[in-house]
Amino acid sequence: MAQLNAGGGIGVVNYYVTWPNDGVLSLIQYRRFFQQEFCRTPIYEQKQIWNQVAQNINLDHPNFAPTKKQCRTKWNSLKSGYENLKRLLNGNPEGFPTHTPTLHDEHFHEELSDEFWLAEPRVRAARRNQVDRRRYEYRERRRSRSRSSHHRHERGRSRSRSPRRERRERRERRRNYSPYPRDRDRHRYYH
Repeated sequence: MAQLNAGGGIGVVNYYVTWPNDGVLSLIQYRRFFQQEFCRTPIYEQKQIWNQVAQNINLDHPNFAPTKKQCRTKWNSLKSGYENLKRLLNGNPEGFPTHTPTLHDEHFHEELSDEFWLAEPRVRAARRNQVDRRRYEYRERRRSRSRSSHHRHERGRSRSRSPRRERRERRERRRNYSPYPRDRDRHRYYH
């Protein structure tokens, strides 16, 4: 049976929850059930989904009532514990820092072994691929344009203005600039 542990001071509540094994299993199952919604929803709008997960766990286990924040925290803890244990079992070839796995990490490692939270829905992957393809095509077009203009100048065609003349004109524009229309031509009268 799980319980919410109250903090030491008046009005201070410690949100540490002792999760029972069946509660954790329910959390994993509901997280798997709502995977498509989590993929479609931006992170900052996922509070409603976590609220629904918490309500479903509360319905399944009447004596255990976690909040949406506690469910999200426990889920993140399960994921990081799974990744930690996976590194430990593989000998940690990348050399990431590891810690001793908890009982829940060991108990639910098999349940999380399919890594369902990493799977992207086909629609999102297709959109991402379209965006990547567009970016790639855009980059290639820009590169080909810059190459062609570079070669055009190399072949001996001169530019319309020399760089020195462009700098001089820019300087003049800066010197003569005024936000007030009547002062824009003051250099003609006073200089």
